[in-house]
Amino acid sequence: MRRLPPLRPRFLYLVVRGPFPWPLPLVLPLCALEWALFLALFLLKTRRFLRGGPALGVPLGRVFALRGLPPLPLVEVRVGALEVRLVLL
Repeated sequence: MRRLPPLRPRFLYLVVRGPFPWPLPLVLPLCALEWALFLALFLLKTRRFLRGGPALGVPLGRVFALRGLPPLPLVEVRVGALEVRLVLL
C-alpha cells in the first residue's frame, strides 16, 4: 500500500501585478482547497447514494496530489502591463 505524502504546510500563492503601484498577493492554504474537495466529493457521493446510482470511488491519493509536488510555478501570464502568477509553495 502506498503512503500518502507528508502533511507539511503548503500554500497556493497568487500575485497580480499591473499598472497600480503595489502587487496584490493572495495566499490560500492548500488544506482549504483539500477540505473543499473532500466536502464536494462527500456531497456528490451522498447524493448518488440517495438516488440509488452507482457508487463513486475516489482514492485519497488523488485528493492529496498537490502535496507531492515540489514548490513550482503553476501559471504565469503576462498581458501588457498586467502579470498574474500562481505558485505552489
